[in-house]
Amino acid sequence: MKNPYSIGNNIYLRTPTKEDLNGKWHEWFSDPEITKYLADRWWPNSVEMQESFFSEINNSKTRLVLSIVDKKTDKHIGVGSLSSINWVHRYADLAVVIGDKKFRKGIYSIQAFHQLISIAFNKLNLINLRSVYVSEHQSTKTMNAIFGFEAAGSLKKFFFNGEKYVDINIEQLSKTNKLWNDNKLINWINSKN
Repeated sequence: MKNPYSIGNNIYLRTPTKEDLNGKWHEWFSDPEITKYLADRWWPNSVEMQESFFSEINNSKTRLVLSIVDKKTDKHIGVGSLSSINWVHRYADLAVVIGDKKFRKGIYSIQAFHQLISIAFNKLNLINLRSVYVSEHQSTKTMNAIFGFEAAGSLKKFFFNGEKYVDINIEQLSKTNKLWNDNKLINWINSKN
């Protein structure tokens, strides 16, 4: 492991590196399969754009972006973020993208989601997390349900997915909702290899 910030069973989270820029990171955000449900990813990505993003996040105190890395191989497989961090009201937006297609099935995104929630509530002392997602994205809906996110609202026909306008769901997880930190859930996550 290289400079781990949070360690799980199958993955660890760390600060993005220049080596990540030399990999496939920039390609993930041009891939239509990955970007289909990402509200702000309709423009193609490039190495130069990724380098600019890399520079921005290194100086930000309102966005924590972490590389998701496979523990067995040290391979960079995705990114997770806590963005729009508001230090006064103590909330942030949560997102996980598993870019490497070999790692999209299985426990990787669930572990990354849990680790980011734990970082938000236990390391950064935030009290609320927000998840904003396209209503048709079933995997985010399922993930939010697993960890106890609750509906907070929706924006009707707000997102154009290339065929039609669809709703955006807004959900919230409070630190006081202990489902995200339930021992049964943690044991289940840790049992998956």
